[in-house]
Amino acid sequence: MVKVNYQSDKYYRYGEITEFLRACESAYPNLLKVTSIGKSFEGRDLWLAEITNTQTGSAEEKPAYWIDANIHAIEVCGSAVCLYTINYLLTHYNQDPLVTHLLDTSAFYILPRLSPDGSEYFLTTGKWVRSSVRLYPFPEEKDGLQPADINNDGEILQMRVKDPLGEWKVSSKDLRLMIKRQPDDVGGTYYRLYQEGHLKNFDGFRVEVPPNPRGLDLNRNFPHEWKAQDGQSGAGDFPLSEPETRAVTEFFYKHRNICGALTYHTTSGVILRPYSGQPDTAFPNFDLNAYKVLGARGTDATGYKCVAVYDGFRYDPRKSITGVFDDWAYDHYGIFTFTVELWSIAKHAGIEVKDFIAFFAERSEEDDLKILQWQDKELNGEGFVNWKPFKHPQLGDVEIGGWRRAYTWSNPPPKFLEEECHKNIVFSLRHAAASPRLRIRSFTAEALNKDIRRVTLIVENEGWLPTNVSQRALEKKLVRPIKVELHLAQGGEVTMGKAKMEIEHLTGIANSVCLDWANGVSFLGSSKDTERKIEWLVKGSGKIGVTVTSDRAGVVRAAID
Repeated sequence: MVKVNYQSDKYYRYGEITEFLRACESAYPNLLKVTSIGKSFEGRDLWLAEITNTQTGSAEEKPAYWIDANIHAIEVCGSAVCLYTINYLLTHYNQDPLVTHLLDTSAFYILPRLSPDGSEYFLTTGKWVRSSVRLYPFPEEKDGLQPADINNDGEILQMRVKDPLGEWKVSSKDLRLMIKRQPDDVGGTYYRLYQEGHLKNFDGFRVEVPPNPRGLDLNRNFPHEWKAQDGQSGAGDFPLSEPETRAVTEFFYKHRNICGALTYHTTSGVILRPYSGQPDTAFPNFDLNAYKVLGARGTDATGYKCVAVYDGFRYDPRKSITGVFDDWAYDHYGIFTFTVELWSIAKHAGIEVKDFIAFFAERSEEDDLKILQWQDKELNGEGFVNWKPFKHPQLGDVEIGGWRRAYTWSNPPPKFLEEECHKNIVFSLRHAAASPRLRIRSFTAEALNKDIRRVTLIVENEGWLPTNVSQRALEKKLVRPIKVELHLAQGGEVTMGKAKMEIEHLTGIANSVCLDWANGVSFLGSSKDTERKIEWLVKGSGKIGVTVTSDRAGVVRAAID
């Protein structure tokens, strides 16, 4: 067996991800297949790990669960969780009962890095990029501040520049900390804060801070309620204009067996669910309740609160974000999809965050002091670089320092990475376990005379979710009815019933849990619609087989002599 060298405290570059996946494929050929679902803007393969026990059937004939990460380039913690998940599934098969059950009866499709170009750019240069490296919305870089490591210390930090009209001042409680200038602050020393860099076409007077020239946001490029750049920053030229988002959507529509999804982001330590642009009243009752139950399982596993984006994660209360993956996957494809914002430095510092968006702009001096003290203790002060004087070639005397933001605020420091990975795999396994699963309980034949047999099939859904997964999928006709096909020996004939037929979807355990309480289901009981009995009269001798096919609950077969 090929040895797989996996490090749970490391952020992998693209080539290392490729090498890891290939090593896993060689070491676990019966469990893992690596494929490319497309190419990035710069031509990198979008590697997908398909994980299932192939000895119990192909991935295409099982319910599948999708996981992706790093649609936002700097959010490399997501890729780490994906690699941890892949390693965990492979190494815990036949050891962890839930993992074994899932790989025997289900499949995982895991895309560790959706924006490989942007992440590689970030990991090699330290420069911030939203998703793709394609220049957007303009085909050229604007004049003004250009991020760069001007003091050659190997990282891009911040510059503070003295200015009597500056918006910032030094905290009297910790000289490292910059705090906002108050309306009545006069007569002191004030600063402007900039990202470390040089000025393109500087006029010697005004410091222009242009928008990020690589502002394309792949998580604004999906078709659901897509808006152009004037209505949604970063949206791209048109829905699915980018090769990465196009590859994902095409994969989904070619793989109708996907019945749940999770996408990893950072930062905040919160589980997000649709909708971004509509309140919960937009959901069918079953779907809303199922989302709440599944989200609660996620909270139990991770400690992250689960909130609807519309109510608890809007950047502007007057506007909603559009074109996002989880809205698209639920509303256009019909599956329950969560976005997990990994890691919260605030929570680790003992701060309770009530508004996940407002916190970054409105946190108090006391909050920042707690976070500084936490990194002093837990990181030996390595998360923050003390301000040092530097002679800027254009601005003169400045000081360079500040947070090593990439691996403090945006991603966990490596020593905390494994903990973050493990609690999130618990959630993904629980969500995957809720998938619908067809099972043939019995397939029998009773001889009525020497030529005629009564054939009886009982098929059931042993999963938590119904075979259609969501009510939205039924409403929009996103999933086909279950197909049942009888296979007869040569000369055989069906004299009652149809050899090929369709049956309605089977409910799941969730249907008796997630229906509206107003229906009185909990008191009156629910119909036994998780199973179906079908009978045929068959003329002739020989073997009889049956195949039951569901888009999302798998394919099952049985035979009798």
